Amino acid sequence: MARAAMATVLAVAGFFAFIDGSALGFALVYTGVLLGLVAFGWSWWSARSVSLSRRPLTGPYSSGETFSERFTVSNRGALPLSPVHIRDRSRITGYDASRTVALGPHQDLTWETAQPLRRGRHQLGPTEISLADPFGLFPRRLRFPEASTVLVYPALHPIPDLGTSWSAAGVDSGRGRGPRDLPPSASGVREHDPADGMSRIHWVSTARTGRLMSRTFDSEEAADLLIVLDLRHRSSVGEGPKSSLEAAVSAAASIAHAALRHGQAVSLLASDRHLSRVPAGRGQSHERRLLEALALAMADGQMPLEAVLQSHLPSWRSPDQLVIITSDSQGGWIDAVATSSEPGNRAVGVFVDAGSYQVPARPTLVPRQWRLVLDLWVIQQGDDLARTGAWEEEARVG
Repeated sequence: MARAAMATVLAVAGFFAFIDGSALGFALVYTGVLLGLVAFGWSWWSARSVSLSRRPLTGPYSSGETFSERFTVSNRGALPLSPVHIRDRSRITGYDASRTVALGPHQDLTWETAQPLRRGRHQLGPTEISLADPFGLFPRRLRFPEASTVLVYPALHPIPDLGTSWSAAGVDSGRGRGPRDLPPSASGVREHDPADGMSRIHWVSTARTGRLMSRTFDSEEAADLLIVLDLRHRSSVGEGPKSSLEAAVSAAASIAHAALRHGQAVSLLASDRHLSRVPAGRGQSHERRLLEALALAMADGQMPLEAVLQSHLPSWRSPDQLVIITSDSQGGWIDAVATSSEPGNRAVGVFVDAGSYQVPARPTLVPRQWRLVLDLWVIQQGDDLARTGAWEEEARVG
């Protein structure tokens, strides 16, 4: 707009200057040309002098935690820059780091953003900077490509004792109890857990790594826990963090986290469209693999939970070390669990009541017969996972 207005003025002044030799006309033309050259040079030099960096602060992050990012915009030139419009083009719901600033010569300006993020992998950037000369004749737009990505894990909660899941192979729940009983033969080492006794510390590995390490034992090697997460298409109710899908994924992550902290090897089977599987393992690196898989989990599977269980449970070597997380109220999956179970073995079922996430809420009356097959844990909207347990859910079971 400013450039068009100036071009019009120059055209009119030039017309009168060359028609009747008006001195005022020639003065306006020369002044306008000089002003244009100065404005163009100012804009060109400003674009070469400005730089931008954006760096996420130390992670990892869990869903609902505040994500922080540090921006630094610098003017390396001798000319002031004002205004400088910084536009964040990240496609992250509810997150906008755009700002308008003014920069003096050789000045750096740094600020931080803070915003809770949802579970998933988010792209940071691209970022655009818009600036111009003081007269607004030659605006410029600089584009800085994608900076990085940030992975937001599911929310982790301290969870109640899920019965047999923590008790097999001498693995105790650790809530108010003493050091765990130790089998006779050690088979490896792992990160030290506060519930371990002092006699369990492997001092050679502790000295080598610089952090406390504990011995593992043969009976623990057999105590693999399988978490089956139902991700059938259209099984989720609700939006964003307040959906049944987020509750199910958070429950899976919390159970895996607790089991790993108690020395169990954990495997994950998700019934998404890829039938994603994370083999059993222990340690912090394995926990990161599990949390990354759960961070990207989507309810896009096509196979019913019943078919998934019928296909995979017969080959699972520890049928009593099984947690099934689902919103399926039809009950066919219960029959699959009963068929694959052995006498004395009871799996844990985590039923996320999708009906409670509807508007208005329509809680599901869970058949009491389900308790004959497995230990049941019912989660409804608004429940605190740290306080909800199977023994507290009798009123929800019909």
